[in-house]
Amino acid sequence: MQFAHFRYLLTLIILTGLSFSGLISGVYADEVSESSNGTGESAPAPYVPGEVIVKYKDGTVAALAAEGSGPVALEALGAEVATDFSAEGLSNLQALDITGPVSVKEAIAELESSPYVAYAEPNYIISLSLPETEPAGPDEIGALSALSFPNDPKFSDQWGLFNTGQTGGISGADIGASKAWDITTGSNAIVVAVIDTGVDYNHPDLAGNIWTNPGEIPNNGIDDDGNGYVDDVHGYDFINNDNDPMDDNGHGTHCAGVIGAIGNNGVGIAGVAWKVKIMPLKFLRADGNGDTAASLNAIAYARRMGANVISCSWGGTAKSQALGDAIASTNILFPCAAGNAGSNNDITPHYPSGFDSPQIISVAASDAKDGIPSFSNYGATTVDVAAPGDWIMSTYPTSLGHQYVKMKGTSMATPHVAGLAALLLSKNPSMTPAALKAKIMDTVDKLPAFSGKTVSGGRINVYKALGGGGSSSGVVALPGMSQPPKDLNGDGKYEDVNGNGRADYSDVVTFFKQMDWISKNEPVAAFDFSGNNRIDYTDVVKLFQSI
Repeated sequence: MQFAHFRYLLTLIILTGLSFSGLISGVYADEVSESSNGTGESAPAPYVPGEVIVKYKDGTVAALAAEGSGPVALEALGAEVATDFSAEGLSNLQALDITGPVSVKEAIAELESSPYVAYAEPNYIISLSLPETEPAGPDEIGALSALSFPNDPKFSDQWGLFNTGQTGGISGADIGASKAWDITTGSNAIVVAVIDTGVDYNHPDLAGNIWTNPGEIPNNGIDDDGNGYVDDVHGYDFINNDNDPMDDNGHGTHCAGVIGAIGNNGVGIAGVAWKVKIMPLKFLRADGNGDTAASLNAIAYARRMGANVISCSWGGTAKSQALGDAIASTNILFPCAAGNAGSNNDITPHYPSGFDSPQIISVAASDAKDGIPSFSNYGATTVDVAAPGDWIMSTYPTSLGHQYVKMKGTSMATPHVAGLAALLLSKNPSMTPAALKAKIMDTVDKLPAFSGKTVSGGRINVYKALGGGGSSSGVVALPGMSQPPKDLNGDGKYEDVNGNGRADYSDVVTFFKQMDWISKNEPVAAFDFSGNNRIDYTDVVKLFQSI
């Protein structure tokens, strides 16, 4: 909501004796520069010219408002309050327009010298690291797509949900979604806000799962629910300031599909959660650029309108204290992308994924071989988990020429975690962000690639997180056996091949006889005893030696 209250900053000037003689003596170009971020640090980052975000100390704004002094000095300076975030539940936080001869850098220096100001910072520009994109081909009913459950024709391309090595990866290197759906496919009562480039809310694989504001009457030009936004039927566009969060970039729609494309509907793909409500909140333009102020409004809206999870597939090295405060003010889980620079976030922090907040779960990318792709950021103390993020098939805006594309990046990994959170909440809506985060991290598949690279040391496992026992690798009984193979020592290898509860030489004999069948019907990873990523006679030898 917009305000034009000059008196706050004017009274601040009067009370603190700020001098503007130095401010108006020179003009700085408000472009990429070394600028304060409210923490005493300096970081080169681009910001919006002529805009400053300021946080007053508790009680200050009310005291200044009571003074009610005239705006003559501010009129000369050309400063005004553009947005009062206090109305959005972010107390004492405002965005200022500095349209006079004073630079952003100078205004911040003056504001931070005041005892009434907690911090001041630029309105940082937030830019997507746009992922590579590969358009999907025509639907082809393959081995997986021929399954009755789910019947989505492009499910065979979704290795992250069910990996049989179909993309050159390793069988079983997935999040165990196919078995998890036997437990739950989600709930329409759970709302996931996608703060991004918007969402194609008319997409045939998404339309039925798009959130609708129950208190708003469409297209009547009235703010029916009194939340400050007119006709916000399916969310809002905070960067263009209108009620149409349609995606004109593609990134947000892709993320939304990973979270909640309608599953088993005979169309396209399946989301991690088949039943969920996606709340489209646009704060990035078609070119992938937005700003901190727009993200603050989006977060405030998501909190006010009842989002249960907020998915953030974006970020950078600029540390906005205002953004950190906005996240901390919620009681909502924030899956956040770790970044795509291939760097260590312990050394070069990345935000918002790197804020020290219990609401945030930072997500790296995994590939189809359960490795960490070269583009993915990592961090033993700052990145929590990994999730599939390498060439992920998902939805895309129809208006951009393709309904489905593959993308790669931690942007694609993050919505896998958001989808998992939605499934967990569908079973237990009372789970707190801390409980959700702990459950997700405690049930990962621990993998060598993520040991020392993430806090949890592993890639998410939806089946285990939902309480599924044993392994999610999908092993089945061999021909002539009444029981499926068993992993007796928890190392991920199913040495009890015949399923009789013990490992002995009969397992070696069974394995030798059924090698061809195993290679075609079982997850390779479960029976690759030699570690060469295939089933052959070396596995017979290794199994024999282990017994």
